[in-house]
Amino acid sequence: MNIENMDFEQVEQRSAELEAKLSEDNADFDAIETEIKALEERKAVLNREVEERKAMVQDVLTNAKTIETFTKEEVHKKMELRELRNTPEYIDAFAEYIKGNKKEMRTLLTENAVIGGGGEEEATTGDIAVPSIVEDRIWTDWMNTPLLARIRKVYVKGNYRVGYEASASGAVIHKEGTDAPKEEELSIQYIDFISEYLKKWIKVSDTVLALRGQAFLDYIFDEFGHQIALALENYIVAEIIASNLTPKVTVSAMDSKTVLAGIARLSDEAINPVAIMSKSTYATIAGERTTAGARIENPFEGLEVLFNNTVTGVLVGDLDGVVANFPDGMDFKFVVDEYSLAEYDLVKIIGKLLFSAHLVRPNGFVQVKTE
Repeated sequence: MNIENMDFEQVEQRSAELEAKLSEDNADFDAIETEIKALEERKAVLNREVEERKAMVQDVLTNAKTIETFTKEEVHKKMELRELRNTPEYIDAFAEYIKGNKKEMRTLLTENAVIGGGGEEEATTGDIAVPSIVEDRIWTDWMNTPLLARIRKVYVKGNYRVGYEASASGAVIHKEGTDAPKEEELSIQYIDFISEYLKKWIKVSDTVLALRGQAFLDYIFDEFGHQIALALENYIVAEIIASNLTPKVTVSAMDSKTVLAGIARLSDEAINPVAIMSKSTYATIAGERTTAGARIENPFEGLEVLFNNTVTGVLVGDLDGVVANFPDGMDFKFVVDEYSLAEYDLVKIIGKLLFSAHLVRPNGFVQVKTE
């Protein structure tokens, strides 16, 4: 596909593929750099288009127009799919689609097929675009989770492989007239990203299922959004701890030297380290500042502290060394089961997110714990 025709996810996917190619033997760095620049330019164009469309939507809201009051020319001009999914009609149809009622969405997209949206075929066989208000809500949940906000995210369909430099001989000074230096001894290892579903399900009453539009979406995303983000954060913490790229350092106690012990083992590529710990561990370490006679200004060495109560000891490292792949995007999918608990007037709603995540940087994190 030509770069000028790519959307955001395709740009991110191709960027991830190029990043993986950088670790390959005989990589054409000039060609890769040229394509990366072209992808950045495409991303800038897409960002400008988003701003223009936001301005259009605001203009529509300001003038209090609805879909029905647009002229045909205005519809063609203003109502591409990205604008259509901002409308109350689309939000209502999407809420019904989650419940398993596809008729409203199929009708809406079919009627607007001339202006984009895929028509009836998309409404019955493909993924349905998430309303912007829902997409923004997912991003807000995740960006309010400091750990998730800092990891690298890619959107590669299927399985994904990332190479990392396990070991390499360093560069040397070559004096004129002396023998050529030895070839670099380079060892490349690979990490396979095989995606799995993260799921949460709840039982709701027929009364909840009867909610329409925004009210139903608010209920669903209050239940699922934060909890799925929290579960993903806990998964990433566990993955960092379990990784063989994370060295373990043992100390006699959690004290003002704990974070220093972690920093000492970090690689040079861990540029922006943070400290991840439970609130209990934080209180233990911070408590030294109040100890009689202690003169400790900052026992965390100026690092930002992120809280996660599943951490044993302290994790010190740079979250940029963690990569998460979302093959279907970051919006989660829903399955509605109206039948298995029908005799109790209850309905099961299952939310699921396809992802994989790994630490890909040796010594990008260090776990400091007591004996």
